[in-house]
Amino acid sequence: ESVKNVLTSPENRILIKRMLIKCADISNPCRPLQQCIEWAGRISEEYFAQTDEEKRQSLPVVMPVFDRNTCSIPKSQISFIDYFITDMFDAWDAFADLPNLMQHLDNNFKYWKGLDERKLRSLRPPPE
Repeated sequence: ESVKNVLTSPENRILIKRMLIKCADISNPCRPLQQCIEWAGRISEEYFAQTDEEKRQSLPVVMPVFDRNTCSIPKSQISFIDYFITDMFDAWDAFADLPNLMQHLDNNFKYWKGLDERKLRSLRPPPE
């Protein structure tokens, strides 16, 4: 019933649509773990390439944390989840009840934390 009340206002519907689009855009940490890892790698590689090109052209480096020689992918994912994802998806979950997405988010955060605690900087632990 409260969702119906929120949806009666055109302004609220626009806000909800904007939030949905934003959440969809940055939702990688809410995917199943293997997809999350795959896309974290692709995104990181895109940022590494940008940093490489900025250095090659002697431009200011926009994202110095994405220097491929020093970057910790687990730390970057932890920071991204802490600063952008958690609060946004907590709010979205309160509105739309998304237990599967929230469980993936929790699992993925624990995965990245585990790599970071082992001082690993890569997407995956080394084969044992």
